[in-house]
Amino acid sequence: MPKPEKTKKVEELKEMLKDAKGLYFADFTGLTVPEITELRRRMKEKNVVFKVIKNTLMRIALDELGYTEIKEMVVGPNAIVVSYEDPIESIKILHNFRKEFEKGDVKVGYIEGMVLSKEDLEKLAKLPGKDELRAKVVGALSGPLYMLVLSLNGLLNKLVWTLEAIKKAKEEGK
Repeated sequence: MPKPEKTKKVEELKEMLKDAKGLYFADFTGLTVPEITELRRRMKEKNVVFKVIKNTLMRIALDELGYTEIKEMVVGPNAIVVSYEDPIESIKILHNFRKEFEKGDVKVGYIEGMVLSKEDLEKLAKLPGKDELRAKVVGALSGPLYMLVLSLNGLLNKLVWTLEAIKKAKEEGK
């Protein structure tokens, strides 16, 4: 019979995971308390949760939520990283933190039903962010449209100048 406090913790984990857009398991060994605090602060700014968990409780929560693909990968010292908005942003934070402090590592990730290896997550961390990609798309689309507007505006100006010249010529000829 499970203890009520453990059942409560599993329910809290399930509640935390149900709205997650990204779930990652990170190795936190070697990090000091101030470093973990700094990492949590950076994560909190982006609506990301960083929490050290017991593997047994995590496996139970994952099993009850149907995340069987990732359940077996919960081994060793783990912290979960749960992203509620942009799932790639949390990977970027972890990647930059690891580069800065040379500690900590991402083990595995789970985004939209796909299990991602450490190598896959490294590649994602190096991609531009969602906002940067949107800006590039808008820039790529607006450039040709801007040139089209300038061209059409130039043609209209030439038409107006030609009509003005014709009008002036007719007035002088009368």
